[in-house]
Amino acid sequence: MPDFPQSAIASGLHPPGNCFAAGGSGDAPLAAQKKRVESWGAEWEESSMDPASPLVWQALRLLLVQLLLSCKPLEAGTQNVSVEAPALVRGFLGANITLPCVLQPRGTGVSMVIWQRLGDPHGNVATLHHSGNTQFSHPGRMEFAAAGSGQELRNGSLIIRELSVHDEANYTCNFVIYPHGNREAHTWLRVLARPRSQAEALNVDLPVHPEPVTMARCVSTGGRPPALITWSLTPGWQVNTSQASGPLPGTVTVTSLLTLVPSSQVDSQNVTCRVEHESFKEPDQLVVTLSVRYPPEVSISGYDDNWYLGRSKVTLNCNARSNPEPTDYMWNTTLGLLPPSTVAQSHQLQIQTVDESTNTTFICSVTNAIGTGRAELTVLVNDRPGAQSRLHICLYIIIPVIAMLLVGVLLWFFCFRNNFAVSSSPVAPSEQLDLEPANRGHQESEQMEQEI
Repeated sequence: MPDFPQSAIASGLHPPGNCFAAGGSGDAPLAAQKKRVESWGAEWEESSMDPASPLVWQALRLLLVQLLLSCKPLEAGTQNVSVEAPALVRGFLGANITLPCVLQPRGTGVSMVIWQRLGDPHGNVATLHHSGNTQFSHPGRMEFAAAGSGQELRNGSLIIRELSVHDEANYTCNFVIYPHGNREAHTWLRVLARPRSQAEALNVDLPVHPEPVTMARCVSTGGRPPALITWSLTPGWQVNTSQASGPLPGTVTVTSLLTLVPSSQVDSQNVTCRVEHESFKEPDQLVVTLSVRYPPEVSISGYDDNWYLGRSKVTLNCNARSNPEPTDYMWNTTLGLLPPSTVAQSHQLQIQTVDESTNTTFICSVTNAIGTGRAELTVLVNDRPGAQSRLHICLYIIIPVIAMLLVGVLLWFFCFRNNFAVSSSPVAPSEQLDLEPANRGHQESEQMEQEI
């Protein structure tokens, strides 16, 4: 253990315990004591910076200087001295950052400024003496903002260059002040990395058997802390999110997969990937257009139920919805070839003149890279404009006749069943006796009418 400085003992000072107490030769003036303490304190601090000095002795010497300079005499007054420093400072990975630390008010005697890192076993991070001497744990990356300015030592702000993830910590800015002791403030340094966001749709073929597949991907690369990814979802959709190490140490890449059952209705639908991060003022909104590859879904339009013999220039349209776009249209009928009066032009079928051969079922087949779809349309040709076709007339006649026959059969069935029930029911003997006089009276009246 190094000896207590002889210059301090000769000046009438003793080691801590009688902090700034008077020696045996009488009390020294307060200002003189301060000057002598600062003199031998600087001497010890400089010796502690000697590379040949063991690290343990360096730490003990610096600690002793801080203890001695932090003591205040009993007769000293109390002032409102404080250290101003933000509670949180954010810096970006690889950038430079300043940790502000300012002592208030002016005119306060500062012996040194010490930056410490909470939980750091290596001791002080940076030290600035009022004489201008500095010491750093990382000399190439740190400096004091006010070092060498020649001004009063009240700005202890520390500059850290090329931030790394290891710089993130809780720091203490400590002013060693005479005669008020130590004043300190705490700052949390938060090291961030701004992620890069991108989203894309995956090309999916319509499966034969419906099952969920991944249709979109949203990636946030190299964020610190990890980004938060959400989707604008429809019921039944699922999201799977995973994390992996980013391109720089301490960064994270987040991948979010959107999974659902593909269908033609989902194709071309827009979804939004929302990426939130501490470094963003507003979340990133990435719009993705889903893509499902499926064969053509076909329908035929253009028939108005009023095609009659002799009508000219009517057109049937083959409407196809598909992904990718159709590559081929083919027209035919259930009988095979098209009627002579028709002309096929891609998705349209033009009928020059409606005749008996037009009274058929037309088929349109559409092909793309995935497959083929088809639709059918039956055309009924009328005899004249606005007239119903023969088939319609037959249907109008036959249907009511069949309906009347069915009603008649039902009525006959119910009547026959009721008559059968009455005739098959037994008659009581008393009822038969009651009926005989009535029947005889009825027969006698009939005979008298005949005689008259």
